[in-house]
Amino acid sequence: MLSRNMNLVPVGLLCLMTLVGCKRAVDWAASNFNQGESADVPLTIVKPYIKSVVVHSQLSTRGIFDAIWLSDAVRTASTDVLIMRSGKSIEQHHALLRRQLEENKHYIMFYVLTEYDIPLGDCSEWQLFLKVGEHTYQPRELRVVDLPCEYKAFFGRRYMKTKMAYLVKFDMADTNEQPIIIPHHTQSMQLCLRTVEKQTALEWLLDDSTKAVRDV
Repeated sequence: MLSRNMNLVPVGLLCLMTLVGCKRAVDWAASNFNQGESADVPLTIVKPYIKSVVVHSQLSTRGIFDAIWLSDAVRTASTDVLIMRSGKSIEQHHALLRRQLEENKHYIMFYVLTEYDIPLGDCSEWQLFLKVGEHTYQPRELRVVDLPCEYKAFFGRRYMKTKMAYLVKFDMADTNEQPIIIPHHTQSMQLCLRTVEKQTALEWLLDDSTKAVRDV
């Protein structure tokens, strides 16, 4: 046993020397090449609004879906990141945020990610609709978009070049002009995805903090 342990000593020393060498290389690179400054992305704020689901059929994958609800909190976070990246003024920040929050008074919107070979829409296998309580609602708009950089950062590893991004928009009011989400009453909403033989849903709970709007 002693002999065996002695044989491990050179290996351990070699690993230690390699690690020390790597650290020195990293330190050298950091001191000789401008690394820039790390920017804060408000991931803790947007994380509760991102939902993911994988649908299987036996051992094969039928669908991988990731979605972020463009709530007031998410809109605020994305505007903060955009302004930080672009260096725009406080006045421009407030104007952009007002427009985004105003849009949320009329629409419920999501960004949805899916694999390129698993499209969404009327002519596709997977169709999508919103369910609030016992009522279902069809999207006013469903289209492929170039995902903004802020949302790529929010999705993190969920976003890949092999995925398509959709913007999905629902009217905030039903056909009778009644709001489909009632503050302090509506408990949750589901973004439902269905095929002829499979179904799944992404659910968001609507507590008071979720519905809060930041004054600007």
